[in-house]
Amino acid sequence: MDCIFGIVGVDYVIVASDKSVVQSIIKMQDDDVKLVEIGKNKVIGSVADVSVRKDFTKLIKSNVNLNYYKHDYHMKTKEIANFTRNTVWESLRSRNPYQVASIIAGFDEEPSLYLMEQLGGMEKVTKGAIGYCSHFLLGLMDSCYKKDFNLDEGKDCIRKCINELKTRFLVNLVNFDVLLINKDGIKNISSEL
Repeated sequence: MDCIFGIVGVDYVIVASDKSVVQSIIKMQDDDVKLVEIGKNKVIGSVADVSVRKDFTKLIKSNVNLNYYKHDYHMKTKEIANFTRNTVWESLRSRNPYQVASIIAGFDEEPSLYLMEQLGGMEKVTKGAIGYCSHFLLGLMDSCYKKDFNLDEGKDCIRKCINELKTRFLVNLVNFDVLLINKDGIKNISSEL
């Protein structure tokens, strides 16, 4: 029942995720972290079983850090997205495939947001959602999104998305992590919404 969604603005990306862990009909946790920082201004969020999600994001983060230490080079968001896609593709051909959908967001010279599904298909988008929340949010994001989104309009769109999930979604999603990614780095703006 994971929900991760994000939008790209003029000079920022906002990514949000619920903090619930649900197994069957039982909510087990309300404070899980699903958005993982990879570097100064890049984030990955994944939808999968808890252990798979944590292992996968740890693998991606560790390899990005290893690349920096070996080559003294910070990978760009597109490079991290392609590396993540290749990792999923390779795992699909192994005995233990990762069944993971991901959102990769970052700010290099400009903001970017990549969606990746379980089979490794990837697309650069301006708005997107993965998990069950996509059934509710994609239409809402289409109606409130515009190309030259300023920060206040972006926050308002994310606020509408969170309210929609709290109103219509089967599982009571209480807590959300909301991260603002821009040239200054990553800032948690959950309390502002």
